[in-house]
Amino acid sequence: MIYTAIDTFYVTEEELINSPSRKDGIDELRETALRIHGCNLIQESGILLRLPQSVMATGQVLFHRFYCKKSFANFNNVKIVAATCIWLASKLEEIPRKTRHVCNVFRRMECKRENLVEWKHIDLKTELIIETEIHVLREIGFICHVEHPHKFVSIYIAILEITCPELKQEAWNLANDSLRTTLCVRFKSEIVACGVIYAAARRFQVPLPENPPWWIAFDADKHGIDEVCRVLAHLYVKFRI
Repeated sequence: MIYTAIDTFYVTEEELINSPSRKDGIDELRETALRIHGCNLIQESGILLRLPQSVMATGQVLFHRFYCKKSFANFNNVKIVAATCIWLASKLEEIPRKTRHVCNVFRRMECKRENLVEWKHIDLKTELIIETEIHVLREIGFICHVEHPHKFVSIYIAILEITCPELKQEAWNLANDSLRTTLCVRFKSEIVACGVIYAAARRFQVPLPENPPWWIAFDADKHGIDEVCRVLAHLYVKFRI
């Protein structure tokens, strides 16, 4: 299988407003909730599979990319797509897990969620994950390279000589939460990193250079930073993440 190592998968806000799911009658609130649900499944399964955060992050980005191209109405089994994305991400990050192990984890999660005693009622097979992987790769154009904001958060904080440990942790947490939104398909990771640093600095009242504006050094712009903050605020207010 040939993957591209170029991170070029980005969509405009207009394209998200007219996403395949919206065209099929799924409103913004429902689509957002389904995206969050899928990302939560990826996060939980990654922990149970003992994978590093980078794998879960890659899986969540792949999940968002797929549903920028396909509708939740047509691919309504979010569990299958989430399982496929964490499995694919583990291979891309070179920490592969067997499909059998991924299936077992998702069955365990489902049993816990539904208070089931046996797995036999849960329809999740390795063949289905392998088949869905083909759909995911085709729809995202085999663009599998992912740059995460976490790396840039650490670099930028060091460059800005920020010593507040609470700010560093808050920015890292915000970067994790940003992956539950469509920010990863709208903005480059450098801009998301600047946005979460800005939000964290405001919370802990840590001043950042203003003359010239600090974000210029990182090829970011105020509009992008403000949008990152707005989307995260909406996430916390509407969905209580």
